[in-house]
Amino acid sequence: MDRLLVSSASAREAARRATRNTRGEGPRIRLGTDRAGMSAAARCESVTIGAVARPTRRIRSIVFDTAVGDLHKQNIMLRGYELHGAAFVELSWARPAASGARGSIELRVPTLRTVLGLSEPLRRSIAERPLEARSVAETERRERLLERAATRISVCFDDGFVEAGGRRSNFHEIELQLLEGAEEELWNVAAELAPRANARVLPMSEAELALARATGADPAPVKARRPKLAPDASLDEAIVAFLSACLDQFVANWPALQYRAPEEAIHQMRVALRRLRAGVSMLRRGVASEALETASTRAKDISATLGEARNLDVLLDMLVTGPLAQANGEPSFYALLDAAERKRIEAHSAVAALVAAPQTTQFVIALRGALAARNWRAPPGADGRAAFDPSAPGSAKDFAMRSLDRLHRRALKASRDLASLTPDQRHDARIAFKKARYAAEFFESLFDAHTKARRYLRQTSALQDRLGAYNDLAVAAELLRGLGESEADLAPASAFAVGWCAHAREGGAVDWKKTEKSLKQLETFWR
Repeated sequence: MDRLLVSSASAREAARRATRNTRGEGPRIRLGTDRAGMSAAARCESVTIGAVARPTRRIRSIVFDTAVGDLHKQNIMLRGYELHGAAFVELSWARPAASGARGSIELRVPTLRTVLGLSEPLRRSIAERPLEARSVAETERRERLLERAATRISVCFDDGFVEAGGRRSNFHEIELQLLEGAEEELWNVAAELAPRANARVLPMSEAELALARATGADPAPVKARRPKLAPDASLDEAIVAFLSACLDQFVANWPALQYRAPEEAIHQMRVALRRLRAGVSMLRRGVASEALETASTRAKDISATLGEARNLDVLLDMLVTGPLAQANGEPSFYALLDAAERKRIEAHSAVAALVAAPQTTQFVIALRGALAARNWRAPPGADGRAAFDPSAPGSAKDFAMRSLDRLHRRALKASRDLASLTPDQRHDARIAFKKARYAAEFFESLFDAHTKARRYLRQTSALQDRLGAYNDLAVAAELLRGLGESEADLAPASAFAVGWCAHAREGGAVDWKKTEKSLKQLETFWR
């Protein structure tokens, strides 16, 4: 047991050293609230005791782009701002290797007119088209510097407004940034502050949202990002990488939920949480963590609300493209469509309320803090000693090989004699292959077999899609029965659509025996 405690303590200390940052380069979190929330946050003990207040600053910033949004299309932001009579220009760009991460450079300039004299490469990137101010924001910033042991954190309270596209929006935001020290302290402060301010995590600032609304460049749904791991990565590093990627995808889809693609945003949020839960489930054989188990339970609760909305999205699409073409103008069928649409609107409203709820922000912050603190340990063996050290170099690959072997065998076993399986058994097979595929995506970069890995992922994904389509019809039929039982007028159309689903499942069934044979030839990439 002593060895276990030493290993756990050394892992936490390694995490602290790994997250030590130089000034201005650390991670940050932005929280949105209202005026009352700002006042409550400013009085919070965690940001008042021992804090050093800096002079209030007034900042005027302008986002520049061409009339057709050339920079935005390239994920580039050109911002000029004025502070205490001085002018600065910031150029930032998205990093393709890390979802949500950005690189940037900042220069002090004589005036903001300097923006118009762009460098030659940037002028070429916008085809020499003229720049114009796309949004203007004015902010009153009150900043405090916190010191906790060897950790320094900047806390900024921003009140202001943004104008874009002829619309003006007020905003109240709190931004925390780690200047130096252990990252876990940043999330500890955020965890204390968010409930007091009734605040929510902001994936992007109000100024960025206003610019998106003004330009019509609505935030797009974000798909999963596969983590990149060094061949000698520790399991600790792998856990942080792939669970962070799941959180990134979950939060990054919040803005798209408000715009033109709520259906796809809901789907991607659900995928993110399914991947997170699959990851935590897989990790139980390598580490023990109350924090990760709590996060998985909360993710399951959130997923239930997302799942209800997603199932209704699928149902509506199926009704329009399937039974509607054969309904011959039957009025009860359109009444069924209206009833399903009302259910979907209610489900989407529930998702929006869930995202805005303080508990969802607390879930995100708590898991970020657990990952920063490496809040897990190797479970003790029969002799009370840790049989596995997750902080050891190369431990990620060792764990990956064992996990991939186990999940692959389980998926093949679940899909044995696929043609004779019941619908519930096929559903179990789908879940087994989903877990195997997620694990393969998590650990793919550890193995120098990219062609084989892509082939494995492509084949397992195709099977998952076929089984998923079969399952979607079963879920749709269940929803249709519920609608038919709830309103007598809907019963005829509901019965017709349920019959259509049954016919589609039989008529559109794939050749299960052929599929099973192809699975036996599935080649692994980690051995």
